[in-house]
Amino acid sequence: MIEPYSSLWKRYLKIEEAPHGEVGDTNEATLQKMKGTPVYLHARFSYRECRTQIPILIKKPNGYHAIYPYLNSTVHESEALRFKLNQMIAKQCGINIVSHEVILIQKDYVRQESLDLDSLFFRSDCFFNRRNHPSKPIQEVLDALNPDLETMIQDANVLFEQEAITMQRNKQCTAGRRCTFYEDCFDDSLLPDDSSLFLTTSQYKLEAFQKGIEHIQDMDLSMIEGSRLQYAQVMASRYGSFMDRCALQTWFQQIQYPISYLDFEWDTFGIPPYPGMKPFDVLCFQYSLHIEDRDQMLDHRDFFGVQDCREAFIRSLIDNLPKSGSILVYNMEGAEKLRLLQLAQQFPQYQKALVSICDRMVDLSKPFETGVYYENRMRGHYSLKNILPLFTDEVSYQQLAIHNGINAVMAYRTFDLADKSEQRKISQDIRNYCRMDTYAEYIVYHGLLKKLKEE
Repeated sequence: MIEPYSSLWKRYLKIEEAPHGEVGDTNEATLQKMKGTPVYLHARFSYRECRTQIPILIKKPNGYHAIYPYLNSTVHESEALRFKLNQMIAKQCGINIVSHEVILIQKDYVRQESLDLDSLFFRSDCFFNRRNHPSKPIQEVLDALNPDLETMIQDANVLFEQEAITMQRNKQCTAGRRCTFYEDCFDDSLLPDDSSLFLTTSQYKLEAFQKGIEHIQDMDLSMIEGSRLQYAQVMASRYGSFMDRCALQTWFQQIQYPISYLDFEWDTFGIPPYPGMKPFDVLCFQYSLHIEDRDQMLDHRDFFGVQDCREAFIRSLIDNLPKSGSILVYNMEGAEKLRLLQLAQQFPQYQKALVSICDRMVDLSKPFETGVYYENRMRGHYSLKNILPLFTDEVSYQQLAIHNGINAVMAYRTFDLADKSEQRKISQDIRNYCRMDTYAEYIVYHGLLKKLKEE
């Protein structure tokens, strides 16, 4: 964010000068500050030590209108309980909230030279359904809710007063994404590599684990849905590893020299900072490219840019990529290929060249994702960092100053604030990390090739 999100929605509503609450405000302080003002921001209320904050309150003849800004294009009914509890706590303090509204972002907004807040934002008094279409009115949903605030506060106090909590696995621990505290609760390093908990996309693995079934090979077949990757995991559990030799040979037949190993680094912007960008677009600031000829000689080229470096990124990539041969990318569909297609929309003069690059891409993750090759050491995961140790113990991301993509982005975000010497270090650290990704692709490709040649 170039500036705080709150600054943008305040300008949109034209309430920059409205009084606002501060961290630690008591109910008395909040009520005193709200006297005589039609708009109040960041109002703090508390009831029985349960504290809350409401972003915007607007005075109406019969009470207050609450507005919640979201850095998102939709808001779903899962937020209703939050709104309701805030309404109940505010009422305990004498503030009657009678209506609700949200501020959201127009996902199809395209930025021009300057940011048009009236086109970027929109207001809605409805929640959105799973298809992201407006559905039920917010106030109608809230009126139907009747949570027991007293019991909820009591239960929360009991939780905080416990000296020890018994850890128990359930489906919520890993639903969608792993819970933030998963590693604090469970040490998966103590599990065998073929633990039943590592069976991918399985609805029965937790049940099997709770029944004392430790290994995938010991699970009853009725508990296994039967995907190709699950089949590979069952076979690996029995024999240590699994390879579909015929499928892997077929996959290799599409690879043509020279082979380019490609990887990007990028940052995501909720608010488009440059012309032609939409909300939540990404900006590629780094690529690494290893090029292998028929003699297996490697050449490395890369790019690192700051601020609006999109066109420079495109031109450099087009210039450095060989005009023929396969381009190997790890997990390309949701990453590099998507990035290039987005750049092709923003810079139509390069569309033909960028689409041509996409057409030559081959996804190196597919043999692992589809169960063509699997080893127990993968433990149900097939990210590049999980795969690399299968084929080498001489190269590791732990040797680098930056170990993962999140760290690379955080380092990139500090670049403009650093002095010249620190900028050189940040640039080199990011380059080294991205270079490791493409070198890892090279190692994995040849590791698979070697496995295929072995009896």
